[in-house]
Amino acid sequence: MALANVHKRKPALPWKAGVVLLIVLVTCFVLSFVLVDRAQGSGETDPSTIGVGSTQASISDSAVSAKDRIVTSSSSPTVSNVSETVAPTTTAQRSITVKDPDPVIVPVAVDESNPTAVEKAKTVCTLDPLPTAPRVAPDVNDGTWQTGVASAYDVETNDDGLGNFGVNVTASGIKLHDNSITVAVPASKAYLLGRIVEICYDGKVVIATVTDTGGFEGYGRALDLAPGVFKALGAPTSHDWGARTVSYRYL
Repeated sequence: MALANVHKRKPALPWKAGVVLLIVLVTCFVLSFVLVDRAQGSGETDPSTIGVGSTQASISDSAVSAKDRIVTSSSSPTVSNVSETVAPTTTAQRSITVKDPDPVIVPVAVDESNPTAVEKAKTVCTLDPLPTAPRVAPDVNDGTWQTGVASAYDVETNDDGLGNFGVNVTASGIKLHDNSITVAVPASKAYLLGRIVEICYDGKVVIATVTDTGGFEGYGRALDLAPGVFKALGAPTSHDWGARTVSYRYL
């Protein structure tokens, strides 16, 4: 009887084990489903934060981009900057060729008390030359000039034709003084009174007015120079001048 009872109870053990195994399988399945569901839920995007991340990234990128642009702009010259930098160098390297002034004849003295003398002087000389213009003497061999001996006189040696010396009278009535830029011609050429004469000596030119006549033709002299003329030509007094050969022409 004991053996029979033991033999009948054995089938109960496999049944219970199967139930337990089934419960375990169900529990594992449920747990795995829950875990998978939660994992999927954690990957979902919160609608309230949609766009926030992208906006922040965009702002960050913009900030970095702007900063980069500032750094790049400050470190790398633009086309405009390069142009402004190069332009002065190009200008500084330019060379300008200026033609040298033409040579000019500049008188050392002009009878400015006579407007006609000034006008005549402008036709043969330059009265306001450039400082850098070369000075030259006129060509006294061009056929328009004469050569003759010129003496000198002043108030002290001047006479009125009556033997009176130390007078300032002249044949034209224009007073003689220490700075007169005038000349006297031989009495036989009184028709030249009022004419303008250009005198050249040692490369120096004087434009004077004929205001007087004298009896010096017999001494072989063509002109008698007043103080303003012989001083301009380099002699301080009439005695220092004496008698010298000059070139002259009437304008």
